[in-house]
Amino acid sequence: FFIDSASIYKYFFGDTKYYEQSKNCDLHVKSCSINVPTVGNITFDVEPKDIPLMSPLTFTAITDKDIDKDELDLHIYATNMNMGYYSLKMKKVSKNRYQVQSILPTCVVGGMIWRAEVVLGSVGGAFTFKTK
Repeated sequence: FFIDSASIYKYFFGDTKYYEQSKNCDLHVKSCSINVPTVGNITFDVEPKDIPLMSPLTFTAITDKDIDKDELDLHIYATNMNMGYYSLKMKKVSKNRYQVQSILPTCVVGGMIWRAEVVLGSVGGAFTFKTK
């Protein structure tokens, strides 16, 4: 059966106010940006663009303001089925640019909808993408 994974994770990991990407932005095509009050724009990208499962992916977050952190938290989970909760540390690779590599698992059902949350304290950016 299907469960609302987002509600379960929110229960365990607390209240962070997330700002959502535009529904028109597709991470398979280009990076997506969100304006987060007090933080400014967060731009998020996934490479390679076909976002393959069981292959290394590079997740990148770029802030338009210097937030003076060496790491940002990145939480990734599927919203339409429990595929696990991935809590990653994005390392600062240059001014205002953070990256981490990871692999997402495959699912026999397919059509997974993933949520990637870039956390900046009590606020963050939420980005959604699909995999086959």
